[in-house]
Amino acid sequence: MSECTNLGNVVSKTGKTLKQGILSYAYRNSPPYPANKCHNKKKKGNDGKMYISQADKNGVFKWVAIKRGKTEKRKVKTEDLKKLALKYQVTTSGSKSDLASRLVKLRGHQINKTDMQMIESFI
Repeated sequence: MSECTNLGNVVSKTGKTLKQGILSYAYRNSPPYPANKCHNKKKKGNDGKMYISQADKNGVFKWVAIKRGKTEKRKVKTEDLKKLALKYQVTTSGSKSDLASRLVKLRGHQINKTDMQMIESFI
């Protein structure tokens, strides 16, 4: 076991065996381990986000949240909705919102998940 996660055990006042460090690091967002013992390691924090142990300008390691890239939403075009209307055998006339509402009213139970996500913005 690495030095990062092997912090030893501590016996509490009630007699229960607890991992050392759990009590002192349990209520923060970053991982429940000291960053100085986990040089350049990735760990999951108490808040569910991923963190990496990085050194600051003084050489002291600290937990830094790893930022995820934003995914771009693709704009739905009228042509896309018309293709869906043809796929689900619904008339293709009208505006985007008309097409979306018609698709849901007539074929809502048949529409698959990805197609429904495309339509949701117009309902």
